[in-house]
Amino acid sequence: MERKISLSDLRKAVCDAYEANKSINEGEVDPRNVGADSKAFGISVMLVDGTLINKGDTDVKSPLGSISKVPLSTILFSQNSAMELIKKSGQCPCNKLPEKPKGLSFSAHGIRAFSAVEPVGDPESKWNLYENRMVDLMGSAPLLNDNIYESFEKEAKETKLQDTLAADGYYLYDDASLAIDLYLKALSMNASTEQLATMGATIAADGVNPVTGKTVFDGAITQNVVALMAAKGPHKMRAPWLIAAGIPAKSSYGGAILGVLPGVMAIAAYSPRLNPAGVSVKAAKAIIDIMRKLDVSIFASARVKFVDD
Repeated sequence: MERKISLSDLRKAVCDAYEANKSINEGEVDPRNVGADSKAFGISVMLVDGTLINKGDTDVKSPLGSISKVPLSTILFSQNSAMELIKKSGQCPCNKLPEKPKGLSFSAHGIRAFSAVEPVGDPESKWNLYENRMVDLMGSAPLLNDNIYESFEKEAKETKLQDTLAADGYYLYDDASLAIDLYLKALSMNASTEQLATMGATIAADGVNPVTGKTVFDGAITQNVVALMAAKGPHKMRAPWLIAAGIPAKSSYGGAILGVLPGVMAIAAYSPRLNPAGVSVKAAKAIIDIMRKLDVSIFASARVKFVDD
């Protein structure tokens, strides 16, 4: 069963979501997001054929935060089979690794993920691989926010992050200081909603960037990347988010949310005001509004195709 939705309906859904939510003033800007304009709000949608719909402040760059794990996962699934990566993550009952330390200000799993990137012991090569993957996915380069990166470095030292990981026996696949530094740098990269939507559309298009035409990764891993997005989801909103929005997504402390619908499209929305769970109020509502207006969900049986009017 296939549903056809006109591009004009998609554009209207994006415009309506923007207008309905642009005046919302709920939430607070994360103090780590220094210099953010609390009024900024943008929505970008890109289809797998490269069709782009922008509304609002879609050129404003914000910190990737946890969204940084999306390009990272495309590398890890390219270097490992799904089962190998499950074992390395410590989630497989067959070789359960020690639980992550409690009360950390940074993600222990994110640090472990960077430690697992090959080649081991070569931070420059690891970072070049990661940075080039972001460029290939987005079609352009994200920018490092030096102020945020430096503040993260300071926080990691003050809280003795490396010592805490070691004291709790948290297993890493490379040097701890190396993995921590790479992860903090990734958290500090800034990208616009248009860049994020392009990255998401590349994933939705089985690894082929719809703007540049470049094959970035083997399309066979798309299902694993999107499954990981669905499992982790916007911070503390996992099952409720999937029910409300129907699209796997990742969010950032910077205020961006990226959603990917395989074979169809990606939606990226941004506004720096966050709810108590750390998720952008406007961005979350806008994406939910668009998905519900179009009556589209990853869990629906009908395949969706967008067509010209």
